[in-house]
Amino acid sequence: MEQTTLIMALNVSIIYTHQMWGDALYALINAKKDLRVSKVFHHSKINTWVNSHDSIYLLEGTYPDAKTLCSVRLLKNKEGKVILLGYLIDNEFVELLLSEGLDAFVLKTCCKDSLFEAINKVNNGFKYFCGPITELLTKKLHQKNTKPLLTEREKDVLVELVCMKRSKEIAEKLNISEATVRTHRKNIMYKFGTKNYIGLIRYACREGILDSPGEKFCVGCKRMKCESALIG
Repeated sequence: MEQTTLIMALNVSIIYTHQMWGDALYALINAKKDLRVSKVFHHSKINTWVNSHDSIYLLEGTYPDAKTLCSVRLLKNKEGKVILLGYLIDNEFVELLLSEGLDAFVLKTCCKDSLFEAINKVNNGFKYFCGPITELLTKKLHQKNTKPLLTEREKDVLVELVCMKRSKEIAEKLNISEATVRTHRKNIMYKFGTKNYIGLIRYACREGILDSPGEKFCVGCKRMKCESALIG
């Protein structure tokens, strides 16, 4: 007698930000015989609907941001495996997402095979990052290994910046002009590879470059000081 082996479908929950993507992902996943959509809900309902240990969560968004970071943390606390679907942006949140345990990051511009490969890898206990994300992480790792040192004066200015001091206050305390403060800030941002003031503070705090001034600044700090994704 011929025996038939039943294959259990893998449960996948979809958390969408845009309805069109939610519908598209639902159709795509349900078309696979070895996959089954267990839940589909809008991101605003995440605190209500995430109440069980589903196998895999597909978290759809736009760019990595504070909201994404909080969502990944929530899902990982529920012992879920999280695959982020979004667009690429070279910001500090990519690394912070990794520190929260993100399992995979697939760009929306990738083909569907990349998504299925991510699901397969994550289900088997591996991490998965599509090509462009891998290149970004490699670039950031290289920047860390070749991180330029700050001058003593730049470090003095950075300490004051992290403590949320204005240029005028810094200039008065260090006995330099405001123009000089702005020049130092520009040079520090260039050396850290950040494009804005928030990135500057977050990078400096998280990398432990400064002696701690005893305050809390950003999520993911290696000194375990940070509590809110909105700080910094």
